[in-house]
Amino acid sequence: MKMHKLKLILLAFGVVFFSSCTTLLYTSLDVLRPAIVEFNIDANNLLIINNTVIQPPNYGHKTVLLNEKIMDLVIPTDSLAIYCLSSMKEEMESKDFFYSTKLLPNSGNKSVEYFKSYKLSDDTVRHLCKSNRSNVILSLDNIKVNDDLNEYFMADNATYLNSLELKYETSWSIHYPNKSQVKTIVFKDTLCWETESYSRRKAVSDLPKREDALVDGALEVGRKCVNRFIPYWEKVDRYFFSSENKLMKQGMDSVYVKNWKSAIDIWSSVYDHNSNAMLQAYAANNIAIAYEISGDVDKALEFATKSFYSFGILTLPDYPSFFRISAYVSELNERKKEIEVLKKQLGE
Repeated sequence: MKMHKLKLILLAFGVVFFSSCTTLLYTSLDVLRPAIVEFNIDANNLLIINNTVIQPPNYGHKTVLLNEKIMDLVIPTDSLAIYCLSSMKEEMESKDFFYSTKLLPNSGNKSVEYFKSYKLSDDTVRHLCKSNRSNVILSLDNIKVNDDLNEYFMADNATYLNSLELKYETSWSIHYPNKSQVKTIVFKDTLCWETESYSRRKAVSDLPKREDALVDGALEVGRKCVNRFIPYWEKVDRYFFSSENKLMKQGMDSVYVKNWKSAIDIWSSVYDHNSNAMLQAYAANNIAIAYEISGDVDKALEFATKSFYSFGILTLPDYPSFFRISAYVSELNERKKEIEVLKKQLGE
């Protein structure tokens, strides 16, 4: 698989609130998160295959209207796996994680037993990998959907509320041509649409057609599964303190031009040569974020912990800041674990 650097990207600044002497500013960062499922480090050429049996059209589709019996519907679902895998392949390719990504959309599974998942044989895996020049197979072995349309009357507003809820369950397996070991995993995803109207007929008609919703759901499930199989970027918010203290302001000036070393040096001077616990808490918080952006999570955790303790000894507690820094310490601890996982997943 291709190499990806572990990095953080500064995106934007904004003011959160003002107090008499302190401004809290936020910035958004892109943080790389590990996948739930790990591929072998030498898995460079991915083959995605459809190994499903089609869900029976009379299974899993219900409509429950006011004062009426539950209706079981018959809706074709023969293309759900294809839609799911097609969107997955497109999203996989956009991530540029594998050297190559191929898809076999049509199922070779000849079974008629829908409620069983059939794993590929070792011979089949070797044949598929050889014929497609792949060294890892991601197989969709089952896709199941239960969709319910429910109607409610909201007495307080005298309106009708309708919901269409789709619950997908997908079963996957990962195969390698030279190994008998098979990884299996099941994911569950829920999508929901709601409409509300004084008109009962309009509340129903405003919902998407069931067939269209099933297709949209399968496409979304395929896209969502990508971040479970490969590392992904996630936006997080971080908060800087800027006060009337001149050095604190100078540190923020360095932040605006992304001079993290200068910002750390300035705020370290505030932390080391000031007896004001509040200023020490602010400075240590800012130092932690600067270190995190610079890629040193250990130092970030060290100073986030110092900020936590400084907020904890204040005579007049600042509970919002105390809880915020507490959450930040927990997140940095989790990030340390994630980075170790990412190193394995990215071959670093």
